[in-house]
Amino acid sequence: MKVVQFVHGYPPEFIGGTESYLRAFSQRLVRRGHSCLVVAGSNRPWPEPSLALSEDAGVDVARLIGMSRRQGFRPATYDPAVEGLTRKLLGWWRPELVHVHHWSRLTNNLVAICRALEIPTVVTLHDQWIACSRYHRIRPDEGFCADRAAPCASCVDRDPWQSIEEIERELALRERAIQQEFRLAERLLVPSCAQQAFVQTIAGLPPDRLEVVPLGSPREPMAEMHHDRPRSMGGPLKVGHWGYLLPEKGVHLLLEAARRLSNEASVEWHIYGKAPDPAYEIRLMKLADGLPVIFHGDYTFRGLCSDNLDLAIFPSLCCETYSFVLDEAFLLGVPVLAANRGAFRERVGGAGLLFQCGDVGDLVEKLESVLRTPEALHRLKQEATMEKVVSMDDHASRIEKVYQEVVDTYVPGPEPEQDHRELLLHQHHQVIDREREIERLHGAIEGLQAVMADLRVENDAEASRLLQTIETLQEEREWWRKQTQQLGGELDRLERSSVHKLYRLLSRGTPPQDSDSP
Repeated sequence: MKVVQFVHGYPPEFIGGTESYLRAFSQRLVRRGHSCLVVAGSNRPWPEPSLALSEDAGVDVARLIGMSRRQGFRPATYDPAVEGLTRKLLGWWRPELVHVHHWSRLTNNLVAICRALEIPTVVTLHDQWIACSRYHRIRPDEGFCADRAAPCASCVDRDPWQSIEEIERELALRERAIQQEFRLAERLLVPSCAQQAFVQTIAGLPPDRLEVVPLGSPREPMAEMHHDRPRSMGGPLKVGHWGYLLPEKGVHLLLEAARRLSNEASVEWHIYGKAPDPAYEIRLMKLADGLPVIFHGDYTFRGLCSDNLDLAIFPSLCCETYSFVLDEAFLLGVPVLAANRGAFRERVGGAGLLFQCGDVGDLVEKLESVLRTPEALHRLKQEATMEKVVSMDDHASRIEKVYQEVVDTYVPGPEPEQDHRELLLHQHHQVIDREREIERLHGAIEGLQAVMADLRVENDAEASRLLQTIETLQEEREWWRKQTQQLGGELDRLERSSVHKLYRLLSRGTPPQDSDSP
């Protein structure tokens, strides 16, 4: 089968959970005899919107480059340049099915484009982007947004000239476009029951519209994994955490918990990964100061295996929709201590313990209980096995069935109504808002120019006054110079006359004649 996968990014430019999963999944499809094209968003600059084509282990990759995008968390609505390139690419490749994994860095009408071209579609909803422009419902203050509503304007980045009303209009358009995508897609998949419940609440979809299909792990078991390795008694508990070091992943909570243990030396902390934000990295370093914490930086799965960890802790503040780090822990045979939010609650089971999300005190209490009862940790370890992980081959087999069912039952529907009136109205309001801002800025500029002109006049007048003062002072200085010379000459004459008279009085003689004497 010829399949096109749409995703917001692809390795090596973007290396996250969804991106790594899709790479492994697409390569597995190729191994199973399918043809696969990945269309990925990109931040690569280019003079104009274009496609960068490449090949990755048999997978064709088309990156959308040269797209005009603003920095930050934006509403991410319709992109006509992406639509034009998408239509050309689909017309050239002619897939039997399209699988949409994300709309970010692309355009929010991908399913509508496929419906117009009579191509059946499957959608997997990997995260909360459909209801949060920040992806994970974590506010800028690191608090979790529990609102079960569509995206709000408060957390969206905006330019100084953008009003809240404009952002709200963009978000409303975005929501309507995504709702249409849901209606037009042949199948909607989610990776967990937690994500199913979330999407049902946000999108108002019936339960049978969302099919739970656990994701296949991008990792493969390795022969050197020692699942039966007992913990060495007497030494500190080796606790690990890995992945991107981000505030929303709660890495700082680990270090706060390390500080509050009754015996800090009872745990040796191993933190793998890098912090994309230098400020957060500094924050972590300060929290770890003086503690038995090792920052490993970049890491490999094989490296995790060789470090023989006793426990993994994942204190994520997000509502995780699946979590590949759980898969990795289970493949390593390492029990976990995780926050009780999202997919962790349904996936950890007997292979670990849960603590109240964001509660450092509860995290410390659970960790202390593990330290007090080594036999409990051993029981957890017995449950942390690779049987809890869906292999990529099993996952691909299940998705193949979904693909085949969709293709076999597909009946082209009516082309979606491309009513651009709302979009045009929004852009009309944008133009009006920009014109008002331009007028305001023009008025401000004119005001500044008037002030500058007044200052220039005042400065010119002041300069003229200063010049006249300088000339007057110079004239006075010249007059005083001449007066000083005259007084000097007079003083000199008087001095000689006084000396002559004094000499005559004292000596009663005739002093030497001076030519200037009277």
